[in-house]
Amino acid sequence: GLRLGATRFTARALDDRAGTTALLAAVQALDPQTVPAKVVFTWSVHEEGGLVGAAALARRYASSARRIYSVDTFVSSDTPLESPHFAFAPLGDGPVLRAIENSSVSPPAERARVRAAAAAAGIPLQLGLTQGGTDGTQFTFWGAPNQGLSWPGRYSHSPGEVLDLEDLAHLRDLILALASGGDR
Repeated sequence: GLRLGATRFTARALDDRAGTTALLAAVQALDPQTVPAKVVFTWSVHEEGGLVGAAALARRYASSARRIYSVDTFVSSDTPLESPHFAFAPLGDGPVLRAIENSSVSPPAERARVRAAAAAAGIPLQLGLTQGGTDGTQFTFWGAPNQGLSWPGRYSHSPGEVLDLEDLAHLRDLILALASGGDR
């Protein structure tokens, strides 16, 4: 990867690596004494090949899951050539709450829960409408609502994906707030 100025970063395969970075940073910063309920952090494989890993996780955990937070990139139209009328989430304006996508619509109560946790923690949050979907859709068949949490990214699945490191830090903080009961 390569730094682009003070907060921008470019590399290939940021889709998975950035999400993993945010999750691992949250796990490292998490104080187990602040977690009021069981929280499971998982990583899945084979997303683009049919959500195979997520399906296996859903078979194991979904019957007892109360909610799912899927951490994945938000492919933003914040580029010089794309229209800002769809999937627009400017880099540097904070993580994205994925509200509507091809495979799901997050319930209003779940969006409100995340928005309240972000507001209480002083985390900027963008609302996103996009195509695609996240691994968490495998859990919705079992009744657990899926809420996508993302960072805005440019040029996804290309050799030069771009993100803002501040968005990733805010996403880590949002994950921490939710895991620590900031969504109750």
